[in-house]
Amino acid sequence: MRYKRECVAVPCADNAEGDLPGDERVHSAERIRNLEFIARHYSDDDSLSDETLRRIVLSLKNEPNGADAPQRLQDEEELTLDQERFTVKALSHSVAHYSGELSHWNFSERVRAQANKRLSNVTPVGNQQQSNTVLEYWRVNHLKSRSTAIKQLMAGLPPKPVALYLVKVYFQHAQINTFFVEEAWVLAKLDVMYGSGEALCGDDAAWLCTILGVLAVGTEFVHMEGNSEQTIAMGDSNGSSAAVAAGVSLYKSAAELVPDVITIASVESVQAFLSLAHYALPLDAHGLAYTYLGLALKMAVQNGMHRKYIGNLGPEMVDLRNRLWWTAYRLEKRVSILHGRPASISSSEIDAEYPSDVILGTINTSRVLENAMTKITDWLGDIAVIIHMLRRSPRHLRRAYFERMMQVRHRYVQWWQNANFPAPASSPRAIAHIHMSHHLNLIFLGRPFIFHSQRPNPPGESIDSAGSPHDQIAKLVHDAVDSAEQIVNIASGLRAGVGLARSSYMEFSSCRAAVLVLLAQCLNEQSSKELRVKLADGMRLIKHMAPANESTASEASLIIAVEAAIRQLDSRREARTSDEIPRSQDNFSSFMEWATGFQNDDSSRIPALPADNGSSKTSTRTCEIQETFAEVGWSPLDLSILEGEPGSAGFDSYHFEDAFSIAHTGEGELFGESSAWQ
Repeated sequence: MRYKRECVAVPCADNAEGDLPGDERVHSAERIRNLEFIARHYSDDDSLSDETLRRIVLSLKNEPNGADAPQRLQDEEELTLDQERFTVKALSHSVAHYSGELSHWNFSERVRAQANKRLSNVTPVGNQQQSNTVLEYWRVNHLKSRSTAIKQLMAGLPPKPVALYLVKVYFQHAQINTFFVEEAWVLAKLDVMYGSGEALCGDDAAWLCTILGVLAVGTEFVHMEGNSEQTIAMGDSNGSSAAVAAGVSLYKSAAELVPDVITIASVESVQAFLSLAHYALPLDAHGLAYTYLGLALKMAVQNGMHRKYIGNLGPEMVDLRNRLWWTAYRLEKRVSILHGRPASISSSEIDAEYPSDVILGTINTSRVLENAMTKITDWLGDIAVIIHMLRRSPRHLRRAYFERMMQVRHRYVQWWQNANFPAPASSPRAIAHIHMSHHLNLIFLGRPFIFHSQRPNPPGESIDSAGSPHDQIAKLVHDAVDSAEQIVNIASGLRAGVGLARSSYMEFSSCRAAVLVLLAQCLNEQSSKELRVKLADGMRLIKHMAPANESTASEASLIIAVEAAIRQLDSRREARTSDEIPRSQDNFSSFMEWATGFQNDDSSRIPALPADNGSSKTSTRTCEIQETFAEVGWSPLDLSILEGEPGSAGFDSYHFEDAFSIAHTGEGELFGESSAWQ
């Protein structure tokens, strides 16, 4: 009746479907199967019995129709919560109070505003009584340390020339593509600490902690300075121990200020925790550094730095807030993903503006690279999300999520190819870190499938079929192995050029991830000579950076142990191969000794074949086949490809046809609108 048509019941013949053309029968059967799958997907009952279908149809009929549209629109207007807004109230130049949309404080302000509004409507202006005084937002300032504690810390500072030297080392080698502090600000604070003789108090704890953190990080990179003899001296146990001891002393002084830094909860507090995290990254990235980054995020959220600021703060302070926020967000997110930790904040909660690349009409190279690192990290977040979705997906939807993951890979690679990053000649390390981060993303994407790539194809699926899961997995693994080799090349170039920074979290973690992928690939197959050479280069890099601290030494020891085990496996494989050749020669000699006894028997003599080079053709063809097998990395005698159950790779082709495809899902629906840049 909806289409003004008269329904006429037509008896259904037994062979009605048989009277349809073949294409229409197939189309009709396929339509029914698809509709049944959609119904099963959205209903709790998989049986699709007649009773279930009746209930679904009845519920659809009871839904509001077009005649109720005005009432529906009115209801939707009443259900909006647009009056719930967040507030960022500046309490001082560097301290703000943030209150979210649904917080107690915001609701109390709404109640207060409504009360004042209604009171003004019913009370004449002359008769209005003076309202009660409302105290400002209270902060626990009485919990700060006494000034005597600050004076004790000042007594342990290094001489000012040493402090200036460590600051120079910090900005030359440590602060790369990630903003922590401005150099001019640090130098100004050093003048306050060493020059004016002003009495410092608990209110100065945040920026003092930041300065101590910068000096501590500088001690981690002093091995990058000096001539060759000084560098060698820093490499020995005495020189290295002296630098480590100095850094630990500065760090402990900064750590004593942490309670005051939390109490102050200012923009400088964010900087303080970021500097402590910077020092801890090469020492304990997944523990201490992760904790400090979490504290930095908490301080930033408390000041509303994750939201788009609308207020009366100056443009310099707003820009500083934005840069510090994206540094804290990016580092915490990257460490969380790469070390298996949950992120502290969702990207859907963030609408802070990105720092501008242009300063005084000129493109700032360092800011461009900072924003590029943020984009690469957000791509890593998208990759991590889809991998987790694939890992937790039901079996019949694995193919759909896997296809979605390949789409994310394609979009990311396309974005990278179109990106245009400046290559500052004064800082080759900066552009090297950008490329390392990019290759780490591809390693993270392909690494889970390295040991899957050796499993057999699901039944009925050809290894050469275009777009098959086996081929796509092989592509992901190839990306990971190729990226690992590229990271080794980049790190080797740094070592031969400006030097490889042992205490650089980016450089060591990248080399570590790359070498582990190369080791895993060597376990998968009899490695090629090129892969062996690249692995040897990577091992030299790991051993070069291992003495930086106990953490890197511990991680390097595991890598060295795995590499030694693989060398043992290779030596045993070569020993078996060398044993088989003499054994076959001995068997041939025994056969010839036995066969010579028949030479005097004319009846057993076989006529000689014509000399038409037929045997040489056969031998040549055999060599061609073996070379073809070698090119694809497969041996016709390798029975390991028959191990495992069909479909054990987790993407069983029998379930692909039933997958409800999400290939056309919008970006915002899957990841959130702010999760990736175009």
